[in-house]
Amino acid sequence: IGTYLSASLDYTHASTDGLTRFVNRNDGAFGSPWSTGLPGLPDFDGDGEPDNGINSLTTLESTAKSRYNGVTVGLQYKNPFDPELLRFQINYTLSFDKSDDDNERDPFTFRYFSPDDFSPDFNWSDRDQRHRLNAWLLTRLPGNIIFNNRVSAFSAQPFTETCGPGNVGTGVPAIGLSDAGRVCPNGEVLKRNTGRKDNAFFSWDIRLSKTFQTSNYGSYEIIFEVFNVTNADNFLDPSFAGLLFNFDGTVQSGLGAPRQAQLGFRYIF
Repeated sequence: IGTYLSASLDYTHASTDGLTRFVNRNDGAFGSPWSTGLPGLPDFDGDGEPDNGINSLTTLESTAKSRYNGVTVGLQYKNPFDPELLRFQINYTLSFDKSDDDNERDPFTFRYFSPDDFSPDFNWSDRDQRHRLNAWLLTRLPGNIIFNNRVSAFSAQPFTETCGPGNVGTGVPAIGLSDAGRVCPNGEVLKRNTGRKDNAFFSWDIRLSKTFQTSNYGSYEIIFEVFNVTNADNFLDPSFAGLLFNFDGTVQSGLGAPRQAQLGFRYIF
């Protein structure tokens, strides 16, 4: 679109069926058929029913689905004759990610409100982030100092709310996806992941470096870097439940990495 300047526009659609889902086939919605065991086996408590029943019968089924739509716009500048004079790239993605079961979760959790109706669970995926921005700029300052900086910004991920007056979410997280708090006053079941967490992410990182030639055979470089220049909180919150059996990549909770700086030295020969 200009001298050394280019733009891009991408659209991605992913329609995925046959994803895995864990279902309790001994749930009360099915009449708990295996809760009292098989006929003819001992009745230890004298209630007339065999005592070898089970609580949950976990089955692995390929009944889940997901739908993703995303648009990415980009802008890039590069001077091939002097790439350190000025280079930059910006990418922004607007996306909508829905599913009725998220595979990025532990294999010990039932991710539904009721096993006989998965429709209330087809809503925003745990990994859904409406906005994602990545940008970097590299330029040469006076004195042959190389200035490099990067900006990353992501919007918050969703969480499942309890339902309140007016049949809308209250902003209070449900204890579990099968929590009765999802039932609204009108009897309908609030869809999962209707709220947004306080885990939006923003980080601006900068780097200054200068290279000194020592001889025909070597040089050394002094590097100064600052990460998270604005000292953003970047609160870490697992996509679901706690960290013990978390599979979404979150290995800690609470505040993210604070502002940090480091000074480095590199010898090149």
